[in-house]
Amino acid sequence: MKNLLLTFVMTAVVGGILFGIDNHVNAEDVVEIKNSALALRWEVKSDRQFALISGGKTVWRFHAEPSESAKPYFDPLGVVGGESLTMPKPADHPWHLAHWFSWKYINGVNYWETDKNGLSQGETFWETPKKELRSDGGAKITMNLGYRPRSKNEEPSATLLKEERGIILSAPAPDGSYMLDWTQVFTAEEDVTLDRTPIPGEKGGVGYGGYAGLAVRFSNELKDVKTVLTHSENVRDRGSFRIDARGANGAEQNGVVRGKEYGIAILPHPDMPRSGDWYVVQQKDFTYLNPAILLRGVYPLKKGETLTLRHRVHVHNGRWDVETLKKAAADYAKQKNP
Repeated sequence: MKNLLLTFVMTAVVGGILFGIDNHVNAEDVVEIKNSALALRWEVKSDRQFALISGGKTVWRFHAEPSESAKPYFDPLGVVGGESLTMPKPADHPWHLAHWFSWKYINGVNYWETDKNGLSQGETFWETPKKELRSDGGAKITMNLGYRPRSKNEEPSATLLKEERGIILSAPAPDGSYMLDWTQVFTAEEDVTLDRTPIPGEKGGVGYGGYAGLAVRFSNELKDVKTVLTHSENVRDRGSFRIDARGANGAEQNGVVRGKEYGIAILPHPDMPRSGDWYVVQQKDFTYLNPAILLRGVYPLKKGETLTLRHRVHVHNGRWDVETLKKAAADYAKQKNP
């Protein structure tokens, strides 16, 4: 654990059918960004791909094209005028999609990893997103998704789980930082069991088990990486610079890109189930942060039951210390349902 602590910064205070591709863009969805000292503008390639641009750099871009990826995702993701902090489809884990959400197993079927054709055993499908692109540079994305086993014929399998997803992106602050507030409401269409790869101490457990849910895969350009948790009383060293943690109401990874410091923090809302559980990787060329709702084990849902997940993601300049992270977590905890 001693070597790990030299690397990690932790202290004790610390439904239905898939809709067809639609490239139509509604003119009323595209607004001019006014009075922006940050030189912001919207770039809308289609209703399934749009971005916030500053000068010649992309601040964030949202991708929701089924022919491009197995799940919707954000990439790049960085502060205004800064470098991208994320990386999609790395060679070691091509199913990692920069900043994205995925279940691992639903009723024993794998929705996370993909094959050489980019397909998972379990299918995540979605309707064309609805977007509100505001004149201050903020945005709201809403979409309906579904989860079902991948069919081996033309007839789709029955949907097991539906999701209503809302993501509110704040207008960038004067320093170029911003937030993404995720709200996801899942409804079971049948009895389902959400599960993950077993963790150390369980039958068949492995050092890399426990992952599922919202995640960030960081760019390999991020150097001198540090991980910060609000609390580290229940941190377990798994070796190979992997840990799991419980009871931390915020976590971030930060580092340096081309001489400047940046970080991304994730804050799970305390009202959601199993808030505060984490799976973290900090290896050479493998930086990964995941609030892991399934770390403690399976999560069953009976037909008709719902599960609501809420997270806030901060993209910011500099390195946050423990106290800054704790304050951000406390501020988010005060926010009621949007």
